[in-house]
Amino acid sequence: MQMKLRAKIKVIGLILIVLALYFFFSKKEKISINEIDENRIEDFDIILSKGQSMQSKLISLLKLTTEDYSHIGIVIKENDNVFVLHSTPDGSETNGVRYDDLQTFIDLSNVSDFIVLRHKDISSEFKQKLRMEFSRYKTIQAPFDFDFNNFEHKKLYCSELVLLIYEKAGLFTAKEFNLTKPIYPKYFLKMNRLMMVNYKKTSP
Repeated sequence: MQMKLRAKIKVIGLILIVLALYFFFSKKEKISINEIDENRIEDFDIILSKGQSMQSKLISLLKLTTEDYSHIGIVIKENDNVFVLHSTPDGSETNGVRYDDLQTFIDLSNVSDFIVLRHKDISSEFKQKLRMEFSRYKTIQAPFDFDFNNFEHKKLYCSELVLLIYEKAGLFTAKEFNLTKPIYPKYFLKMNRLMMVNYKKTSP
């Protein structure tokens, strides 16, 4: 009886290993950004992405799902180009905050799916506040926060960075999030004040 049970456990373990290997090494085609995508974007839109890098897949595995977005940032247009401010393990050891053009943001984690959200009610006053906070966080040095601690900000992870910029501009409040747990990018999809303005994915 014990022999049969052990054999079943070994088979199940082998299947799980094969599925894990397939999950980590299978990849969809990477998205390429075009002029239409860039024209749909406005300053301070929020971009969520599904990456295929090892870090992105580890995050998906920890959440036991492959459907969630694994990364998030804030976009801005500068000299007719689109840039993303985000915090990522792909940064340096001393600074995870990066300011990348949109295609570099896509390339960093082989993004196969992204969505762009926009606040429904951003006045010129709020845009001015967002620009000030955006500029401030663009220049800070903050390592990536692998502890996902929302109560201290010497280190920053991606959702924390977005929340802080919007909160300090007066558009979000920390009370809207459960700060005792990591804030996953998907939580921003549930906010009624954010609307989708662009969505793109590669073929399955």
